[in-house]
Amino acid sequence: MRPPMHFFRRISRNHILIFIAIVVTVYGSFLASAFYLKVYSIGVLVLLIPFLEIRSHHVILQLFALFFICIQICSIAVYDRLPYELLLSSQPLKPAFKHAFPIALGSCAVANIIFVKRANLVTLYAIQFPLMLLACTWYIRMNLIMNNCQKVDSPKAVYIQAEVVQKCPVCCDIHELLVSFTYEDEKYQFPVEVHPKTFEQAKEGGKLNMTLHPGVYGWPWYHKEMKRRYK
Repeated sequence: MRPPMHFFRRISRNHILIFIAIVVTVYGSFLASAFYLKVYSIGVLVLLIPFLEIRSHHVILQLFALFFICIQICSIAVYDRLPYELLLSSQPLKPAFKHAFPIALGSCAVANIIFVKRANLVTLYAIQFPLMLLACTWYIRMNLIMNNCQKVDSPKAVYIQAEVVQKCPVCCDIHELLVSFTYEDEKYQFPVEVHPKTFEQAKEGGKLNMTLHPGVYGWPWYHKEMKRRYK
């Protein structure tokens, strides 16, 4: 009986959290049937950050590298595949930070209460709290973007003619045009994926019709992929 008991004694809080993180990552990335479950899986990973036990700088690098790899894998399965994007001036960083601060602080306080005897207040609030704040801000920002970028019929939609700066090299059957335009006295430049016929017909210095949607919260957004909507 001693070997099994000795094995269980060596299982630490970090081992359990790492196991949970891996299970949640696999489920959220490959097994979740509904989109909202994929989104919630990322939130679970973010909320686990304050509960990690930091003993040394070496452990800090290993633990947070593993956790952020898990978060990145889940985010690729969710956020990086979204067909829309906000303008740079419309990024909801301030609203996300305002919501993230109390959540991050509350999560660290809960971890402090649960592990009151073993909690290291210096590492918890000097290291884990800032990381938790960054992760929460990023997570809430992405959720605000998803909620904002819903297509609704609105007379506030802006139709613009973007200038084709250049035709990007075709890679993996992806046809992209680097376009630029001015909106509210600010100039924007980014690549958009278009239909192959549109790519063939486009000329550098030519025009491309685009639509900026107002968004549910009033943050203008555009389609990253214009294969069907635009000509």
